[in-house]
Amino acid sequence: MNESSWIQWAVPDSASHILHAIAQFLVAVRRRWQIMLGAFLAVALLGALYYATAPRIYSAKAELLILQTGDNALSPTIEAQGSRENSLIPTFVNLITSAKVLEGAIQKLSREDLAVDLNMDKPETWVEGLRRNLAASAVYRTNIITVEYRSKDPGVAARIVGAVVQSYLDFMRSTTQGTTAEIIRILTTEKDDIAARLSEKEQALQQLSQQIGALDVGVNSQTVHPLVERAKAFNQALVEVQKERVQLAASLQALENAVQQGADIRQYLFAADDTLGQQILLGVLGFSREETAARLEVERKVVEDRVELARLLQEFGNNHPRVQALQQRIAANEAFLLAYQDRLRARLDNLNIPELSQMLLGTLRQRVNELWQKEMSLQAQYELARQEAANLAGGLAQLEMLKNDITGLRELYGGLVRRITSLDLAGDLRASVITEPRENRSPVSPSLPRVLIMVILGGLTLGMFVVYVMDVLDDRFRSVEEIQWQLRAPVLSIIREMPPREGEGVEVLEVVADPNSPASESFRTLRTALALSDRPTGAVVVTSTQPGDGKSTVSANLALTYAHVGKRTLLVDGDLRRPGLTQLLGLRGEPGISEVLRDTAPIAEAIQARLKKNIVPDLDVLPCGRRPANPAELLAGPRTAELLNWAVEHYDQVIIDSPPAPLASDTAIWGRLADGVILVLQPEKNKRRAVIRAAEYLALLKIPLLGIVINRLSNEKEKDYSGYSGDYYGQPDESHEEKEVPEITESISTPERTVPRRVA
Repeated sequence: MNESSWIQWAVPDSASHILHAIAQFLVAVRRRWQIMLGAFLAVALLGALYYATAPRIYSAKAELLILQTGDNALSPTIEAQGSRENSLIPTFVNLITSAKVLEGAIQKLSREDLAVDLNMDKPETWVEGLRRNLAASAVYRTNIITVEYRSKDPGVAARIVGAVVQSYLDFMRSTTQGTTAEIIRILTTEKDDIAARLSEKEQALQQLSQQIGALDVGVNSQTVHPLVERAKAFNQALVEVQKERVQLAASLQALENAVQQGADIRQYLFAADDTLGQQILLGVLGFSREETAARLEVERKVVEDRVELARLLQEFGNNHPRVQALQQRIAANEAFLLAYQDRLRARLDNLNIPELSQMLLGTLRQRVNELWQKEMSLQAQYELARQEAANLAGGLAQLEMLKNDITGLRELYGGLVRRITSLDLAGDLRASVITEPRENRSPVSPSLPRVLIMVILGGLTLGMFVVYVMDVLDDRFRSVEEIQWQLRAPVLSIIREMPPREGEGVEVLEVVADPNSPASESFRTLRTALALSDRPTGAVVVTSTQPGDGKSTVSANLALTYAHVGKRTLLVDGDLRRPGLTQLLGLRGEPGISEVLRDTAPIAEAIQARLKKNIVPDLDVLPCGRRPANPAELLAGPRTAELLNWAVEHYDQVIIDSPPAPLASDTAIWGRLADGVILVLQPEKNKRRAVIRAAEYLALLKIPLLGIVINRLSNEKEKDYSGYSGDYYGQPDESHEEKEVPEITESISTPERTVPRRVA
């Protein structure tokens, strides 16, 4: 493996890591499908028990439509939810579940209905009990509010929804009508007073006409004296001032009552419908009459343009220049109106309630006082002109004055009547029921589809959780992919469990005893994987995580496969603590590496004196020798490097059998001198954490891990690791008898050299 590819194994990208983790978890789920099935059955049983025993809950719904009427410039816009941030629809939704509305609903319900869902012994909890079962929401981008109540009885649910809706409508009606009704009451009192005065004037006119014998007693007589004309002008001005004062006085009285009652002063602003009051209130907020007139004119143009747009769309379509120009003009006008509304709201929001109340009261009082002083002045001048006309013209002048008085009073009376008639007792806001609550016999809880979904999700969650816990507690590798993913190293070969053979020496090794077995082919696969590696593999160390994993067996059989292809191979028993390789080959008691390292002779002479040559053709063995008391210190000396350098120079392949990596430092010494390490493991024996610690130990010392060899794989676990069918290598083809093949010499290229190989 080259440096970049080794780094890829060591540090995988995060996306690949996540995908590997998911894949491994899914494999664990498939392996423990019985756990998943049991979890599903358990959750399904609980779901069925819940569905059978849970109390039935029924639901009733009603729908309300909230509309705004009138052209009050100070009224808030009731816009669809989601269209603007300052929409009032959420406020109306929250009002439905307010204590005021719910208390009104409780008064409309019988105790039998309340007893179904509420504790009758604790009336103080009734409002909160209704609120828990009541839900109000706005339909998206509409002015429609849905009211829903859930109860144990379907009839009670419908009756409670009806009571809540009716209480809400009563609350809205009383809130929006309060200020308007007060204004109507004041205007009606003024109207009645003017009616009485008008009746007195008409009687006086009739009596005076009879006294002077005038034939024309109509109020529209054109026979007037200049003094009478002057008196008429004063009278006309006096009537206009009186009309304006009466309207402002009514608005002032209503505002004072609202302040004394602690009502929201902005609600008064929204209900102030008279034109004069509107102009003053807008003036307080900084809006001139010209701006208000411009707004009304723009609204009129928008309506006219929309009618014209509908006609042009039918005639020309969307892409016509006139249609596009008209659409742009409508958009500009609507933007102007929205800006006007935003300015109005912004100025209202910037004024707190006390300051706004005092400002409006002060403005209205000042304006009423000014009108009152103006009225007194005009009254005095009118009386003086009237007296002069009376003195000049006598009874005729008096008759004309009476006519003027009657005309003024009639005009004032008619204006008040029209104003009272135009006032809408319902205010600007209208709430109406568009869907009545109905009794629904189908329970909404427990819901069979919802229970099924919860069973599926609960079964998956519980099953996966149990699988995850068992997978964490199960400290064994389960697949090749899991080994490669967690160790960040490739699996070079998978060796099936070999039959035990008695005795010692080369004859008991699998490659010699049964060269056609699947295990022998696995050793040849290991040789090929090393030959094709991107990294130098001329000197490799074979180690494991625990004693008894088969590292010595793998080292010996691998050395034989190299020798069989004509490579000069040196097999070194580097385990000076428990020399299993020396025992396996029957070389116990023979001098070996320990004597070489202690010898003072040149390294070549020392090795040649202890080397076991040609135990098979092209295979030499350097046994352990006598076990030293200090193997780590002995290997740490300079002669170990000299030994390995001599071996690499004289052999095509050097294989070193070393102690288990985590248990001794010998493997670290051999690994730093050699080209890399092969880690042998038994998935059914080695614990996952121990294997991972061994790989981390090698990585910490910067010793290249060439790959993993899975050893002694049982037939039951073979399908998870190798994929071999078992009969592919094990059973010879009886239809063809093996024939002798002449020996052919080939060559196998390695990164450093090319050596001859014999192929049988």
